[in-house]
This record gives sequence, C-alpha cells and structure tokens, in this order.
Amino acid sequence: MQKLKSIFSPRKIIIILLIIVGIMTVPGLNAPAMSETEAIVTLLCMDKQEDKIVMSATVLSPGPDNVANYQVFTGSGDTLSNAVEAVSLSIGKEMGFAQCEVMALGENLCTEGVMQTLDFMTRTKKVGRNAYLVSFAGDINDFSESMSNLNKEKSLSLEKILSFDKRYVLTKNCNIENFYIGYFNDLSLGIMPRLEIKNSESDNAIEVASGGQTSGDQAEAESGQKEKKYFLNDGSLAVFKKGKHVLDVDSEMVKKMNFFVNNSQQGALTIENVNDDLYENANVIVDIVRKKNEIGVRFENDTPIFRNRMEVVVFVEQVLGDQPKENLLKRNNDFLTPTLLEHIKEKIQSDMQDCIDFCKTNSVDLIDAYKHFSKLTSKKFDEYLKTHTKENFLDDITFEFDLHVSNEY
Repeated sequence: MQKLKSIFSPRKIIIILLIIVGIMTVPGLNAPAMSETEAIVTLLCMDKQEDKIVMSATVLSPGPDNVANYQVFTGSGDTLSNAVEAVSLSIGKEMGFAQCEVMALGENLCTEGVMQTLDFMTRTKKVGRNAYLVSFAGDINDFSESMSNLNKEKSLSLEKILSFDKRYVLTKNCNIENFYIGYFNDLSLGIMPRLEIKNSESDNAIEVASGGQTSGDQAEAESGQKEKKYFLNDGSLAVFKKGKHVLDVDSEMVKKMNFFVNNSQQGALTIENVNDDLYENANVIVDIVRKKNEIGVRFENDTPIFRNRMEVVVFVEQVLGDQPKENLLKRNNDFLTPTLLEHIKEKIQSDMQDCIDFCKTNSVDLIDAYKHFSKLTSKKFDEYLKTHTKENFLDDITFEFDLHVSNEY
C-alpha cells in the first residue's frame, strides 16, 4: 500500500498531467491557423447555366486595422461538388460554410428544383439551418459582386437587410429550417424573398457598383467608367411547390397577405377620396402601428368557414389635398373620423379579399387555411378533402371578416 502511494503521489500525478497537456498542445501551436487553410464564406450564390452549376462565394478576410474585407470567387462544374471544388481551387483554400449567412439561388436553379442543392449544402457542407434563403433574378456575378460592394460601401449586409424585413413582412422570415418544414408539410409549399439587381435606378433601390464596364462608347470604356447597378428589395416573394419555383408574388400582394399574419404590425395604407365634415376629397395615409389577428375555423353543415377577427390600431400620418387650414390644427384623434374609419375597414377587407382570390386563382395557400382546418376540424376537414384536392380546397371555403379599427393604444 505504501508503495502504491509513492507511485501515485499528487506530485507525480501533476507532472504526468502536465506532460500529457504538453504533448497535446505543442503540435497545435505549430499548426497553421484555420484562416490560413479555410476560407470563411458569408454569402453563397448558385445558379444553373446550360448544363453547368455556377457558384459564387463571398469570402470574408480581415483587412488592415481589422476592417472586414470581402472578396468574390466564382467557379462552375457539372455537379455541385465539382463547382465547390472549382471555387476552392480559385481561392487556394477549402471553403468553410459554418458562418454562411445567406444562400442565394438563381432563377434557373429555382425552376429546376432546389431540394438537392439544399440537401447537399446542409448535409455535406454543413451550412447552418438558420442561413437565410433568397431567390435572385439576373446574372449571378452581378448579384454576388453587388452584395460584396454593399457590404464594403454601405456598412450593410444582405443578412441585416433580410433580418430587418421581418419587422414589415413576417412571411419573409425564410431560413433553410423553415423552408424544409414547408417542403415536408402536406401542401409542400415554401417561400423565399425575391431580390433583383437592376441596370436602371428605381424607387427603393440601393446603388451598388458593378465590376463591369459600361457598354457605351470606346471613350467611356477607356476611362474605366463602371456601369451602375441597383439592388432592389421591394418585398416580393418567390413561391415554391415541392421545391420548385412556380410563381412570384409582387410586393403589393405581399402587403395584403400580411393581414392574415399575426403581429405583422407596421405598414401604411392610402385611403383615397375621403369626404366628410373634416376632409374634402382628400387622400389620407394611415400608418398601422399595431395589429392582432384571431383566426377561427368551423364547419356549418358541410361548409367550411374561415373567420378572421382583427383589431387594428392606426395613426393618421399624412393628409394630401387642399384642406382648410383650421382642419390641420386638430389633434390626431380628431383626424380619425367615422367616415375615415369606415373607409379603412373597407380598404383592409378589399385587400384581404384580393389575397384570397389570388390564392384561389394560383392554387397556393398563402394564408395557412389548410393548417388551421386540419388542426382544429380534422375529421370534418378530411371529409371535405374527399371531394376536393389540395390544389382547389380553397374554392368552397366561406371567408368572414370581423374588423375593428381605432387609434386607441
């Protein structure tokens, strides 16, 4: 026993532990830094061109004074694996996707189907499920270079822009995880924000410099003048069925969709041609500062009823038109006249009906009616689906609106 104590004395145990730590640590100190062997990819763009997969990666590397430096590398291949290999060769490093914030998918790839791409990038290359998914229109090089320039010149990033979008358009909160959930649901329906790089300036567009020269005369080309590009995020969506892009939803229809989404609070409505004791043929802009939805579904006999009870709090933001000066001196709550309240309710109900008609015409359930009925009226809804398909089940649903509009906070 005394011999064992001498062998396993505390002093000898500490020495042995120090030797083990030293053996494990010293080779690590001599190993190259991860940044020397692995490129940090923050934005990944992919598209299909003819029979090739084209890939563009925005790589982050520390610059002088620790200022972020973004570089764009592009490659192509017959398969995704070949495209990754081509980009890695151009960088001179393996690509690391763990910090990829956004995956942008081009129109050709979206039309063909995106699920194989997502499966490869998440399962094999370890792109995180929280990475944003977007669909983009236009040339892949223009898009990736413009996003890189946006980071450099505007102190913005695509990830920050999409994150801010959630304040206005909750239906655009699309990351890889949510897209998978939609794909494996009964309707196999998914959505992505749809972004665009334009050659001409338009409302709500951000100017981003392009790497290409103008297509003008030789003098302009020799002067090195660059063609201007404009990044446009107008709130439109790309809709997918079974992983394939089937249609786009413009920003105006997306705003109407938001009336079916709880807690999507912010936005503005223009109420035209208001006439009463206060207004004279005025266009009144009201801001939605709070909104709460209560969705209820039921069956009356064999007819499905979808009821949306909504409380909306609004603020009169601007009055357009030649109004009497004394009217403009009233307090804000005086601006919300009974006539204006009625017009606001009519406008919201009309927008919601437009959205329902759009969903029926295009056979897409963008208001989650299927989810509500299957969850709360499962047996009756199963009977209803025996005479309807998942494509046309919206056609015979009766929609009811119960709207309450006020300026009470």
